[in-house]
Amino acid sequence: MTGRDWARQWRDSRPTRWAIAGGAFLAMLVLATTLFVILETRAKEIADSKRELMTLNLSLAEQTARAIQGVDLILGGIVDQVKADGVESAEDFERVEAGSMTYRQLKARAADVPQLDAVTMIAADGHLINFSRYYPIPTVNVADRDYFQALRDTATSRPYLSAPVENRGTGTWTLYVARRISDPSGRFVGLVLGAINLSYFEDLYKALQLGPGSGISLWRRDGILLARYPSIEGIGKIFQIKSFTETLLHSDVGVYETAASIDGYSRIVATRALRDYPMVVNVTRSLDDILADWRQTSSVIGVAGILCALAVALVAWALARQFGTYESLSRALGEKAEAVLARERAEGQLYQSQKLDAVGQLTTGIAHDFNNLLTAIMGNLEFLNFEKQSARTERSLAAIQKAVDRAATLTGQLLAFSRKQHLSPEAVDLNGLIGNMTEMLRSTLGGTIRVELALRADLWRALVDPVQIELVVLNLAINARDAMPAGGVLTIATDNAAIGEPVRHDDLPAGEYVLISVGDTGTGMTDDVLARAFDPFFTTKPPGKGTGLGLSQVYGMVQQSSGGIRIETAVDQGTIVRIYLPRIVAATAEAPIVTPAPTASMDPRPTRILVVDDDPSVRETVAEMVDSLGFSVLSAENGHQALDHLAADRSIDLVITDFAMPELNGAEVARCARHMRPGLPIIFVTGFADVESLRGEAWVLQKPFRRDGLAAKLRLALPGQVADAARS
Repeated sequence: MTGRDWARQWRDSRPTRWAIAGGAFLAMLVLATTLFVILETRAKEIADSKRELMTLNLSLAEQTARAIQGVDLILGGIVDQVKADGVESAEDFERVEAGSMTYRQLKARAADVPQLDAVTMIAADGHLINFSRYYPIPTVNVADRDYFQALRDTATSRPYLSAPVENRGTGTWTLYVARRISDPSGRFVGLVLGAINLSYFEDLYKALQLGPGSGISLWRRDGILLARYPSIEGIGKIFQIKSFTETLLHSDVGVYETAASIDGYSRIVATRALRDYPMVVNVTRSLDDILADWRQTSSVIGVAGILCALAVALVAWALARQFGTYESLSRALGEKAEAVLARERAEGQLYQSQKLDAVGQLTTGIAHDFNNLLTAIMGNLEFLNFEKQSARTERSLAAIQKAVDRAATLTGQLLAFSRKQHLSPEAVDLNGLIGNMTEMLRSTLGGTIRVELALRADLWRALVDPVQIELVVLNLAINARDAMPAGGVLTIATDNAAIGEPVRHDDLPAGEYVLISVGDTGTGMTDDVLARAFDPFFTTKPPGKGTGLGLSQVYGMVQQSSGGIRIETAVDQGTIVRIYLPRIVAATAEAPIVTPAPTASMDPRPTRILVVDDDPSVRETVAEMVDSLGFSVLSAENGHQALDHLAADRSIDLVITDFAMPELNGAEVARCARHMRPGLPIIFVTGFADVESLRGEAWVLQKPFRRDGLAAKLRLALPGQVADAARS
């Protein structure tokens, strides 16, 4: 179609506008939902990581505090011992604590605490009195150190943490914890000093094995870096980290995101200040590592969303084209109907039947395209469901699956109208079937509708699909209810009918039929409405109240069952719909239905299955399903290629073939394959089934289908060789 044709169709065709606008809306909705799911999943990943880092940070802060507290307790015990020794002046302190006994006590205390490197007693003038590492004591004065000056000038009972100092000999960094010793009047006597090797904290953090992208750092409250794992340059330096400072101004604990951390990576940082010491513990993880799994999941969700949106757009485009063709055909048929309006009524009804057959071919094409698209979408949704997803993602996928199921139901209705659905006819007692439906009909129709039955006692049995007949009666009853908004009477009757000549309104051959009549006392139909009663998508109901497929589905099922349908109606007097169904003789009813018995192969080699379909997306989806069930898969894009594979590869155990294919259809492929390989199991996969061509075939799988449905057919075709699909 040219651009001008599309513009004219858009202007003149309401269904085209609805199809294109609806498709665009649905595609945008799918994409918006996909983007929402991706962003929500990212936010959840970051939130979960923050909670995890905060929990870990709490544990690390407690461990770090206990390490500092262990050293502080040693120092506090030494201060108490000094007081117990009767030290009352700086001179007493130097005299009493300078001996070898004190040295041994200091050495013993330091040996019990792994993080404590050494303990030192320092006099009021800064020189060393005793030292746990050496005796006699080296001549050293520390009066210039920050911890000495701070405790000398300030009377306090709290410990002091120094800035880290790098050991000139070993290159290791040391943190000093100091406590002041005062005489009874509060004058400065000296101090006791504990040295902590900061590598102790790096070893502690390294042992946690947090994984790639993670880091743990220990800081003084003023921003001096004390320790970090993994190690970086900058221990003992001040880092002006704005996020770090602002977070701790409001609370001693927090979490923030920084675009450039001290090692240059974007990170999530959980920070916590120690309660009793001016120190801060940070636990971080890089955003790249936090979002690694999210990127993989979001790519899968994104691809699925784009595919679904494209599928919706393609369906809308196909519908618009089909509507254009249908409307063009309808206009042509309408013009022709005006020219032959004066002909006899029977000839006009034959024309109506021909028109519906043509529309049936169109709807068959729509349904076939729908089912191919839905098969690919449904299969890929199932594979997405195998992946581990978040709860929100699972709900989104379930919503998409629900929409696909509704589309599959719609294609089933189209196939019913076009007489291309797969029926399972059997001998049915229509009186019993209708009797079993009576209570359900009364509850469905409501209290304003009275249901009456007029069932013939010696009614013949009919050759029909009972499930489809129940749908026919239910559809007619619902239409009757809608025609009686103020209430009325619904009458369902059965009878035996012998037709000697074609019934007016139908082209029934002579014979014996079972008749079902459904009548109402409603508004009836005008001639114009009656003429289009069986057209698909035609409805007199307001928007959103009906699909226009009810009577067309009834018409298709009756025609496919070799029956006929007749409507008698008058405005404001009611409507009677008469359905003629073929009678079945007793001999036929009692004859068993024979299906070919599958043959089980005892070959121990892996089962090899050939998948044949001219639609690449369906072929790939079915092949992936077969492969996921544990089979060896071979694909063919047409019947000729499939026969070439069968001739060249004797290891093929089963064929899964599409029915509607160019050049060679599925039935022709099966006939040639069985000539080459007698007894070869064949499963037919079809968007619409030509019942006559597939009559007698044991395994027919209707599109769209799920993986479990395919597994069930394979179990029937290959008994003893198919594992339970739930375990595969």
